[in-house]
Amino acid sequence: MNQFKKLMMSFHTQEKSCLNRLYIDKQIYLSSVSSSEQPIEEEKIYLYRDLSFQFMGTGFRTPQKLVLFVFIPEHLILGKYPILSYTTAYEDYILKILSDSVNHLSEEYRNDKKSAREKAQFFMQPVSSVVQKRNGCIYLEENKAFRLRIQFQVPLLNGVHVNGKSGFKAIKELLNLITNQLLLIERADLDAHINLYSQQLKIRQYLKQHNLIAFIANGSILPREGDTQKPAGHAVPFVSPPELEVYVPLQNGEVLTGMGIKKGVTVITGGGYSGKSTLLDSIEMGIYYHRRGDGREYVITDDTACKIYAEDGRYICNTDISPFFSYIPGNQKVEAFSSSKASGSVSQAVNIIEAVYGGSRLLLIDEDTSATNFMIRDENMRKLVKNEPIIPFTDRISELKDKEISTILVIGGSGEYLKYADTILLMEDYIPAEKTQYVRRHLCDAFYKNNEKQDCQWTQEKYLQMPATENKFFYSQYVQIENARYIKINDYTADITKMTAVVCDGQINSLAYLMEKILMDTEEGIDLLEKCKQKVQGLIDNTRDTTLSNTHQYELYLEMIRPLDLLMAVNRMRGL
Repeated sequence: MNQFKKLMMSFHTQEKSCLNRLYIDKQIYLSSVSSSEQPIEEEKIYLYRDLSFQFMGTGFRTPQKLVLFVFIPEHLILGKYPILSYTTAYEDYILKILSDSVNHLSEEYRNDKKSAREKAQFFMQPVSSVVQKRNGCIYLEENKAFRLRIQFQVPLLNGVHVNGKSGFKAIKELLNLITNQLLLIERADLDAHINLYSQQLKIRQYLKQHNLIAFIANGSILPREGDTQKPAGHAVPFVSPPELEVYVPLQNGEVLTGMGIKKGVTVITGGGYSGKSTLLDSIEMGIYYHRRGDGREYVITDDTACKIYAEDGRYICNTDISPFFSYIPGNQKVEAFSSSKASGSVSQAVNIIEAVYGGSRLLLIDEDTSATNFMIRDENMRKLVKNEPIIPFTDRISELKDKEISTILVIGGSGEYLKYADTILLMEDYIPAEKTQYVRRHLCDAFYKNNEKQDCQWTQEKYLQMPATENKFFYSQYVQIENARYIKINDYTADITKMTAVVCDGQINSLAYLMEKILMDTEEGIDLLEKCKQKVQGLIDNTRDTTLSNTHQYELYLEMIRPLDLLMAVNRMRGL
């Protein structure tokens, strides 16, 4: 720490460009090459109490904007569970206990009467209601330590010269805060956090072994408080119908009881405000692991689940829509259909086709957010309208089931899908009742066992035709307006409003970051899905030692996404 203090005092009143002497490998922020592949000077690592720390620059134009890496020795964190088996849960716990305090400290430094450049500023990646991999805290096995990534802006005098005294004081206060917070960790609380994550992993494994696509534990609180992710107060706890109850064995002889949804076609029905959509939304969020107190801790879903919407005005380019359209008026080929503003039925068909191509094994569909003419066509309409180009989803749902792709539908106004259902749930006051046999005996004369249409080509390789430009500089931004979300990269815009599985700003950062990477990737002949898998797989590891610039926060804080999410975002980019 004395070395760091000496440096900061020597910087006092100097030009801010002198701050590059705080860190090593000055070329790291000018390229995307890992620091391990570049010649470096002796590492500049500073020590304070039980912590060590170092800095990274973000560009010559903003030398006062630094990335601060703080290393926490594993012995300060280690509970009774091995770190390498539950690394993600440990990393999440550290971010959870530190990020709010660090960001609050930064707020205390703010002074509305002074320029923002004159006060020290910190920012640490916040956590959401889900536990998953983030680059704001990663475990480095070679260092036997957790590494925090913190934005740090060095305070300046008159916006130009370094305020070394205040900068040193701010770093020391930050490190004291982190150390004191770590000392307050209750091992029982840490172990409970890791234990829950361990149980969630076991439930997901149980689903795969027992032909299930979703599990909702008894006692779960599914409704949310308004537009937040907090559990609603006075909500009715979930109770499984006895016919669908399963028992998931956990460690130490514990058994978790709840509703298991089998593969196939499941219909959720009921009256208005009965909890149908709430149940479907919770199943969608079951692709994630929720932290304690969320209410959905033991709601686990097949991690490829995809919510399907009708998206009026969606951009579509060269997509084979023949599974759901026999022809398109105007002589446009259904095998390579394009539209700058697709209708609800076309967009919903494309969303399903993309989900199947992307490897989804579970489609989630709500009647309220679907195109009616795509979902059903009853016998009277079939007799009246002879030249209907749309092949309704009812004619393909059994074919998808034969391909091991399940569907969960929320239906409130039409009983057409009852004929195809393997499981039927009736929701009343947020409590489900199993009604499959009742419907078969009393309501449906016959169940369709075969498709009315011949098998079709569901998946084809897809390649990205790169724009004819030598300019490889891309400017990205995330734009959010009321009820809409967009990612803009130069002249390309992707509307991700209906990608409801993307729930965190960090995930949107990752989408923008990887979409740029795909645009810059000149390697040809690689299927788009395979390219998305490659980019997502290396997301955290490949960004460990690189920071491109501090202009966009998304380049600093990333959060794991699925290849399916990246694929669907790229397909929505207007102009590609």
